[in-house]
Amino acid sequence: MLEYKRIKIASKKNETIELVSFLNDIIEFDSKFKLYNFGIVRFYGTTKDYSNENLSENINIFSDWNSFLNLIVNIDQVFEIEVLIDKTIQNIRRYSNEEDSYRNNQICLEFFDDGFWEITCKNDDLIRLMAEKYSESEFR
Repeated sequence: MLEYKRIKIASKKNETIELVSFLNDIIEFDSKFKLYNFGIVRFYGTTKDYSNENLSENINIFSDWNSFLNLIVNIDQVFEIEVLIDKTIQNIRRYSNEEDSYRNNQICLEFFDDGFWEITCKNDDLIRLMAEKYSESEFR
């Protein structure tokens, strides 16, 4: 049996707005996630201040929710992104196998250039809440 659940959600608008919305849903579900580490481990896109090269080449980890949110709202356009959320900062890294990202982190948010999001989480209740809120989603 899988230790995580996944939901797939079609993108309907600006990916940055959607990402902020998903992050707010997670924090509203359980405010303890605000105290976790947030990392962008994969990014292809553009930023308002042209720092996209730094985002693309480096792993960007934040233990401060507000600093992370400031970075996210600086994103202008997303082609692909992978955001990992976990208590343990060492778990936030690039994995060669996406299954390892899911197993080793509490939450993984990904946007694919095919125009959809995947949210993977170890908390079934959070995934169910997202499935209810985003009725057009595919729950797996």
